[in-house]
Amino acid sequence: MTEKRGRVYNRIFSEDEWKLVKEDNKLMIEDFLEEYRQRKIKDSTIKQYYNDLRIVMIYIYRKLGNKPITELNKKDFRRFSLYLSETLQVSNARANRLMSAVRSLLTYIEDDDDYDYDNNIAKKVRGLPKEAVRTNEDDFFLTFDQVMRLREELIKRDRLQDAVLLMIMFDSAARRNEAYQIQKHGLLEGNRTNVVIGKRGKQYAPVYFNDTKDLIAKYLEQRGEDNIDSLWIVGKGENKRPVTYSALYDRVVSMSKVLSEIEGRQIAFFPHSLRHSRIECLLQAEDTRILDENGNPKKFSLEEVQLFVNHSDPKTTQSYAKDHTNEIVNGMFGFM
Repeated sequence: MTEKRGRVYNRIFSEDEWKLVKEDNKLMIEDFLEEYRQRKIKDSTIKQYYNDLRIVMIYIYRKLGNKPITELNKKDFRRFSLYLSETLQVSNARANRLMSAVRSLLTYIEDDDDYDYDNNIAKKVRGLPKEAVRTNEDDFFLTFDQVMRLREELIKRDRLQDAVLLMIMFDSAARRNEAYQIQKHGLLEGNRTNVVIGKRGKQYAPVYFNDTKDLIAKYLEQRGEDNIDSLWIVGKGENKRPVTYSALYDRVVSMSKVLSEIEGRQIAFFPHSLRHSRIECLLQAEDTRILDENGNPKKFSLEEVQLFVNHSDPKTTQSYAKDHTNEIVNGMFGFM
């Protein structure tokens, strides 16, 4: 019979060892959970994450020299997964839930500009069979067609600002913090926004395409005159004010609900999903707005996309895209 969650936790967790866990790892958990509280995640879910991640950090203290979780490699995470299933003999579902907590934490760290971390290695460790647990932070890739259908639906619903947010984040592959810094001034003068500051202090001006520029013009006309620099506002008339940083997250999540209505199935995507989707779109030649010399959607090289998204290593860029290994091998031999 499978052990109950509380018994598993009590068997692994040690308060004395928790006191010795590296402070950097504890701080990452605190930052991650604070973000989830802002997202209005249920208290019971937050408590589950906290307990699961404390187990992870104690394992790192015991077995991996108490180093920061961001320094772990794929082999470390694979050994952790085996430790759970073989040494502790927890159920596959419980082991996968712990690994899902790790992936969610590192996805947050990857997206947060306070941390110099770009490559969520834990995503590459496969779950144990049959009982895999999927979290809201697992990668979701929107196709180009899905993005454009969602754009049109947001326009139809008179949600022009949300349509602009969707397209700027998709066109530029900007992180949420980078998109948050975009101002309205000068947006119609070219195909770049004002300069924003990204990870590691990288300064650049996010790009957008002409159809997005037309959309921005319609939004700004609808918005009218005001003395707010930010492109993103809430309220009308004298009650206009800049949105909060967390509000951009909520707006993107609300878009996933619209896409769910369009497609008649539950779809959940998040700000970082748009960055993943853009990278996949450029690598796979999905964007019909960008054509090569033969009039076909242009396929960009890994090195080109790496420069575009400001990654220091092409391996990081590759990790953001889908794994097409099976498709390539099947194509080599004509398999279905």
